[in-house]
Amino acid sequence: MKFTIAREILLEALNNVSKGLSSKTPMPVLTGIKIETNFDEIILTTTNREISVQVKLPKNENIDIESEGWCVVPGKYFIDIAKKIEGKNIEFTLFEENTIKILSERSNFTLIALEKNNFPQINFAPLGTPIVLKASVLKQIIRQTAFAAGSSESRITLTGVCLELAENRLKAIATDSYRLAKKETELDYNLENTRVNVPSKALEELNKILTDDTEDVKMYIMVNKILFIYKNISFVTRLIEGSYPNTNALFPNESLMAITFDKNSLIAAVDRAALFTNLDNSSIVKFMVTADKVIQIASNSNEIGKVVDEILPLKNVELMQFQIAFSAKYFLEALKAFDSDAITIKFTGETKSFTLEGDQDRAFIQLILPVRVY
Repeated sequence: MKFTIAREILLEALNNVSKGLSSKTPMPVLTGIKIETNFDEIILTTTNREISVQVKLPKNENIDIESEGWCVVPGKYFIDIAKKIEGKNIEFTLFEENTIKILSERSNFTLIALEKNNFPQINFAPLGTPIVLKASVLKQIIRQTAFAAGSSESRITLTGVCLELAENRLKAIATDSYRLAKKETELDYNLENTRVNVPSKALEELNKILTDDTEDVKMYIMVNKILFIYKNISFVTRLIEGSYPNTNALFPNESLMAITFDKNSLIAAVDRAALFTNLDNSSIVKFMVTADKVIQIASNSNEIGKVVDEILPLKNVELMQFQIAFSAKYFLEALKAFDSDAITIKFTGETKSFTLEGDQDRAFIQLILPVRVY
């Protein structure tokens, strides 16, 4: 096997395919990149058993393929080599099934290939009718929901983003049981009713690959897995088994008080109030409306001190004396997920969940549970 490729093209392909590399595994071959060549294209493949990625590079003026073959190259070292060499082109040659020679201008590297026969067989063939989304739309869906998913393996279903398809709407929901993000997207065509749970970590890795907002992404939902095809990249991840909880009843129908703020001012105020906390899940700030109808965001640390920050609403509303406490980390992450400049917070009670909505974020709502403070 022998080919020559422009370094910049190889680097981009390696950056994308690296999303499927395994860093900690009892199978060393999963730390490798499978490289196949035929006289038409070079195919790069990785898998960590959860995520599998394949990039196809058709032969062109920047890619010259001299002979066919395949091997599994150590992923980390191959990527580091491609990043650090200075030549414009890289020549890749496989000798005697397990010795790889990499040449570029004055640089000469030799790598020992991994045992290729242990590399898993991955099926990237699409099946069924795809759901087609612009990359910009899918990126927004992932950015506005995946962060709210859980991380505890003890509640595995909550580590995913639930995708509900019905008629011409795609609904994405993520929750860790303390907060919830829901995004609805209207499509130009009807969909078959489907409900699947996609690992949030996989979607976050996919989001790093999606760069050209104008390109289409084809999404194929299959048995036990979901496949995304974007440009020359195929990205497949397993689906999470088990029933995702019904979250529709969590959203309150009425609110006690709705206040609209400038998003950046609100972020800055909560950021200041959280200065004496560690910004972890237990970092608590209080939102208060005083008897004098002044809105304050405050926090208190017995070891460090106290912060009280006043903030003005964008609109005049009837304020009532009120106090609620919540995680500063969750609140800031929720605010930063909005594209809107104005955020409306709807409170239903001092010990009840509250919601956040943006003036420019269509069909996007977030819910946060308060924290009891004694």
